[in-house]
Amino acid sequence: MKLIFIGSGTGENPWLEETGKLCHRPDFSVEIFQATSEDLDLQEGLFQSLLFHCDDCSLLILNSHAGTTYFKKFDRLLKIIREKSINTFIECTIPEEMQDFRPLFKGSNEDYQYIHSSLVYGGRENTQALILQVMKMTGGHDIQIPPLVRPPTEGCYHPELPEDTTFKTHINRLNPDKPTIGIIFHQSTFIRNNLLVIDALIHAIESKGMNSLAIFLNTAPDPFSGSLGIKKIVESYLIKERKPIIDCLIINMGFSQISLSDPNDGSRKEFPRNFFQDLHVPLIQAHTMFRSFDAWNKDIQGLSTMEISSNIVWPEFDGQIISIPLGSSEKDEKGTTIAIPIPGRPERVADMAQQISRLRRTPVSERRVAILIYQYTGETDTLGHATGLDVPASVIEMLRYLQTAGYHVDHIPEDGNALIKKMIDGLTNDIRYLSKQQVKERSAGLITKEEYNQWFSQIPQKNQGKISVDWGAPPGELFENDGNLCIPGIINGNIFIGIQPPRGYFEQAESLIHSHDLVMPHHYLAYYRWIKHSFGAHAVVHVGTHGTLEWLPGKGTAMSEECYPDLIFEDMPHLYPYIINDPGEAVQAKRRSWSVILDHLIPVMMRAEGYGELSDLDSILQEYFRAKTVGENSKTIALLKEIHTIIIGKNFTSDLGLPDTLTPEDIAPHAERIYDYICELRDTIIRDGLHVFGAPPPEKRFEEMIYALTRLSNGNVPSLRAAIAQEYSLVLQELLDKPSEYDPANNMTNGMLLDMVDSTCQNLIRRMAETGYSYDQTQEIISKEFPDLSSEILPSLEFICKSVAPGLLGTTDELHYFGLGLDGDYVLPGPSGDPTRGNAHLLPTGKNLYSIDPATIPTPSAWKTGKDLANQMIERYISEKGKYPERVGIVVWATDTMRTGGDDIAYILHLIGLRPIWSDRGGAVTGLEVIPLSELGRPRIDVTLRITGLFRDAFPNLVDMLDRGIELVATLDEAEDNNYLASHLKQDLLQRIIEGIPEETAREISLIRIFGDPPGNYGAGVSDVVHASAWKEQKDLADTYTTWGAHAYGRKFKGETFSGLFKEQFSKLDATVKNLPSREYDVLDTDDEYMFLGGMNACVKSYGNKNPVSVTGDASDPDNVKTRRLEEEIRFTVRSRVLNPAWFEGLKPHGFRGAQEIVTSVEYMFGWDATSDVVDDWEYQSVAEHFLFNEENRKWIEDNNPYAIHSISGRLLEANQRGMWETDTKTIQKLQQLFLKAEEYYEGTG
Repeated sequence: MKLIFIGSGTGENPWLEETGKLCHRPDFSVEIFQATSEDLDLQEGLFQSLLFHCDDCSLLILNSHAGTTYFKKFDRLLKIIREKSINTFIECTIPEEMQDFRPLFKGSNEDYQYIHSSLVYGGRENTQALILQVMKMTGGHDIQIPPLVRPPTEGCYHPELPEDTTFKTHINRLNPDKPTIGIIFHQSTFIRNNLLVIDALIHAIESKGMNSLAIFLNTAPDPFSGSLGIKKIVESYLIKERKPIIDCLIINMGFSQISLSDPNDGSRKEFPRNFFQDLHVPLIQAHTMFRSFDAWNKDIQGLSTMEISSNIVWPEFDGQIISIPLGSSEKDEKGTTIAIPIPGRPERVADMAQQISRLRRTPVSERRVAILIYQYTGETDTLGHATGLDVPASVIEMLRYLQTAGYHVDHIPEDGNALIKKMIDGLTNDIRYLSKQQVKERSAGLITKEEYNQWFSQIPQKNQGKISVDWGAPPGELFENDGNLCIPGIINGNIFIGIQPPRGYFEQAESLIHSHDLVMPHHYLAYYRWIKHSFGAHAVVHVGTHGTLEWLPGKGTAMSEECYPDLIFEDMPHLYPYIINDPGEAVQAKRRSWSVILDHLIPVMMRAEGYGELSDLDSILQEYFRAKTVGENSKTIALLKEIHTIIIGKNFTSDLGLPDTLTPEDIAPHAERIYDYICELRDTIIRDGLHVFGAPPPEKRFEEMIYALTRLSNGNVPSLRAAIAQEYSLVLQELLDKPSEYDPANNMTNGMLLDMVDSTCQNLIRRMAETGYSYDQTQEIISKEFPDLSSEILPSLEFICKSVAPGLLGTTDELHYFGLGLDGDYVLPGPSGDPTRGNAHLLPTGKNLYSIDPATIPTPSAWKTGKDLANQMIERYISEKGKYPERVGIVVWATDTMRTGGDDIAYILHLIGLRPIWSDRGGAVTGLEVIPLSELGRPRIDVTLRITGLFRDAFPNLVDMLDRGIELVATLDEAEDNNYLASHLKQDLLQRIIEGIPEETAREISLIRIFGDPPGNYGAGVSDVVHASAWKEQKDLADTYTTWGAHAYGRKFKGETFSGLFKEQFSKLDATVKNLPSREYDVLDTDDEYMFLGGMNACVKSYGNKNPVSVTGDASDPDNVKTRRLEEEIRFTVRSRVLNPAWFEGLKPHGFRGAQEIVTSVEYMFGWDATSDVVDDWEYQSVAEHFLFNEENRKWIEDNNPYAIHSISGRLLEANQRGMWETDTKTIQKLQQLFLKAEEYYEGTG
């Protein structure tokens, strides 16, 4: 008899081999083949061995902790099972799945029930009974089957009371004067007596003076076994009189406990009730790894692909705090897998629990909180920057909340500017103009050399050595003052408002061109130790997106004591307000600094509309079309002259690819295209100011946000614009596709009709606002004031009144959960993404956001969007070059992948001619299939990826899938002109063999197409070098990009450096791509955009001596995607947002912080030009005139953030000095005067 056993999320059966031997008979042998789904998914050879054993097996058992979708190769196995009619038993926690797969089992119902029972009960005796039952069932042997032993399904455990598992005994032994830490672990761990890790955790907790209450259980209730399930256990034993009996709950189990507490087959739409919110304590995920200590210790990635899913991604759905692994899986002398504690890790988790208990048990009036803001580049003008957030105003809202709650807050500044002034009057990270005495006097605290040396001596020797190599002997020079280290920030009662210490990149920017392993300075370590030990913080709050802590070197997940985030932050409770549309970087903070994320709303988005001569041009063109239609020839000639004046005067020729020598007569053939472009500019959405944490958008901004959130359809709810267009017998998509087309029935262009639709939208929203978004009153308004609208519009309006408006008003939840987090309470989890991309359901914000299951990427909707974008890019390239692009480089981010469900992954697959295969259950991607050339209709394109370190960490499954897909396509037997990837492989392979490289090695190297950040590190280095002006020529930026990016990834490579290959690959690119998921971020919003795509362009230009066709895909409306050349996208952004007076007005309420947005937009425009040569002279000139030479605008900047003038003028002068911008002498003189005046201000204020 041959028995195959596959454990999926359950590990191997530890008794199977032993009991199988016991069942041997003289005339009968038992053969066992056992594997885990995790190993089968990772090792194709092992999977093939499984298929070989399937040929003559008596029974195949799949024992899955969750559903079968967790086993990625299950569909392939299922196909073989059905083709060969293999007797199969599938055990899982989802009854519907077991029922679906019941026909695969050939035994009787009695046999089925017995095997099910033996698997549910587990244990040595029941495993032996299982084997005997299979022998009897499949071999016809007359065997006496013993009764099954019914083990405890749940209970309490303590090594000092191993026989007593009753809840009453263990709860009664708790000391009420001590904190109590709950532990839950799987019942199978108890049954298997695999308890060394749990013992170590219990010992660590109790050695720190706390109670431990360890509970083993099965997550799902089971009437057959009598298992209560986790929900019932929490409600019955951990809550007494509506209060928890524990201070914190450590979960040593994978997957989502909420999902598995009420399992189903995925057809149920509603998520099970979150019973953890009744417990009101933080949940710490601290798992035991499937992999060995040695494998984990050597792997800079940390966890395997499947463990990331089961032990990180799924627990995040519960709102669990992702900490560190407690133990690893090793083989004992018998070959049985056992869990062994990792030295020091149970103690660290116990420390985390103790700090949470300390926070919970400290009276509010005595709690000390460190609130940290950022000053990433170090200059004063950047103090308090964070993506989309008015940090100073948000900190004030936090202070008000804390003071009301009873925290000791001495004073609350009047506004954000007052807070910033107080901080600048103290000590910031910018000490360029301060004397040593001033630095010392302004410090919030001092750390003596002896104190720091003591802290420094306690970190691992390896880290001591690396910090000293990079920054000298302790305490280093940064912020050193007479042997002491100075602490920037201010103390306000029991609140420390600090500034995250410098990461060190700008202090050593020139080194980044050729080095990527710089660690943080001594001061960084000292600062966090001062917060913990000297200030005595009970909790730390990092305000906004994002800091540097979570990006320090170390493992991608599952930190060790030598990983710098772990080493720096240790065990402090951590809250992290984070913008909701950046899930990738948010989960990095969750997974590498055990933070509770408090997601916050994006800034209000508004329709750009027209302004100035842009509006004039719009009106003139509309009049031109009217005059042309009715034959007023003399008027059209006059209007063409007016159009020509604006087109030439405002440099629109560059936007439209028209010659500067254009005459008025030449305008006529292009009038429709000009108008289409103007309509596109004013119809895009741009930001109106910044978000203030915990504050719903005020007044008009609230209405703008309602409009932005309903521009697209939200699930089954139609877009408000589409619904109103339909009421006017119009089709929204037609209006968007052809704005210049004239509608004779309405005597208007489609662009004018679109304005009419939008005007109706905004008027309707305004009237709804006046009713307080009452749906009943809204229905009355429709009937009385909007007679043209029918009841068909009501579903969209009901959605606004009952979902969108309440969701926006619920923004106050941000402060509510901030307070809960500081109470050491549980913060509810919630989904993330782009609210304006049809995701209004994400509101209200304030929750501990989670991301997406990596196994589902790309989703079917992302597949459609990615294909559309890829096709547009190809069409654009052909229109310019007259041929297909052979080599395309694409930037792939984890954040974008999470936001879209994998648009970029779909894009890549479509380019190389593959499509995903989705499972019928749960939507997991289970494989790839080749699209036939006859269907594809074009050659397969060679794609090279530049992935981020975050993508590497979050999606190792996608790295492997893409690597596998690239090899699949490269080895297809197709003509070279139909498969560029295969053609290039042959060429490269031949060349390397000629160079003397062994054929197999040459083949592996020639197949490399995925490059990324250095192992254990993050970034591309380019933006840091650009900001610090530490480059001489564009090749320096290409070299920096190579230093940080020439690391190969895939199934055979884990970050090995291939600098020569990297340069070779990128020098040959025909096109480069970075897509934009939404308009909530544009290309001038973040330096990461130009750092990754711009750096790629710098490589093509420097190493290949050519200009690639560089494009961005705009997927803000997945049904209406657009692809633009990079230079077009920058012009589009400059015109629609940067020069738009409405955007500038939106910044004014935010004072100092608002002016920062201008600084960053100018710097990122400069960065694009430095790397890609894509900014026109008129763009620099317009920025100078709009922000600096316009007296009213400049005065506002000077009044609110005078340091910003220094940065803007300095960057513009640098552009001129580097030959990037040609302008007149008068302009340069004006800029120099402004720069010198700002320099004097700096020097005068220190």
